[in-house]
Amino acid sequence: MSNHEPVLLVSRHNRPIGSCQRGRMQRQRLMHRASYVVVQDLAGRICVQQRSADKHFYPCGWDLAAGGVMRPDESVARGLSRELHEELGVRRQFSRWQWFWFANPHHQVWGALASVTVCQQAVSLSDEVVDVKWMSASQALALPEATPDTRHALSLLLSSTF
Repeated sequence: MSNHEPVLLVSRHNRPIGSCQRGRMQRQRLMHRASYVVVQDLAGRICVQQRSADKHFYPCGWDLAAGGVMRPDESVARGLSRELHEELGVRRQFSRWQWFWFANPHHQVWGALASVTVCQQAVSLSDEVVDVKWMSASQALALPEATPDTRHALSLLLSSTF
C-alpha cells in the first residue's frame, strides 16, 4: 500500500477513464474501482479485519470485507483475488461479483462485491491487517468502528440473492 500505487479511475457510469497514483486519487476524491470480498467460515461467521494504523482512511478501523483499490492493468477477477490474498493469505479465483456504488465525504468508489467461504485456519494476517475476529453478520454490522464502505458492502450482500 503506497501513495504511488496506480489506481484505475472510472466515470460515474463505471467506465475506465484513466489512472493516477493512490495519493492523488485520495486527495482529490476521484472516482475509482475497488474490490470487496466478504469472507465467511463454514458456520456463516464473518471475518472482520482490523486495519493497520498506517492506513490513510479509517486507521485501526474494522473492515467487514477484504479488498482494496483496483489497478489499471488488472481485470476485476484478478483484483478480487489479489486483494483477498494480500490481506488474508487466501487464494481464490472469482467468476461472479456484483457492482455497487458507494460515496461519502472521503471517497467515491465503484465496488466489485464477492464472497467466499473458508476454514478459519486458512486465514492469516498481513502487513495491512493487524487482527482478525469471526462474528455473526449482525455483530459485524453493529461494530461502531466498522468502515462505512465495507458495512455497506456487507449489508448489500446480505440483502441480495447473490
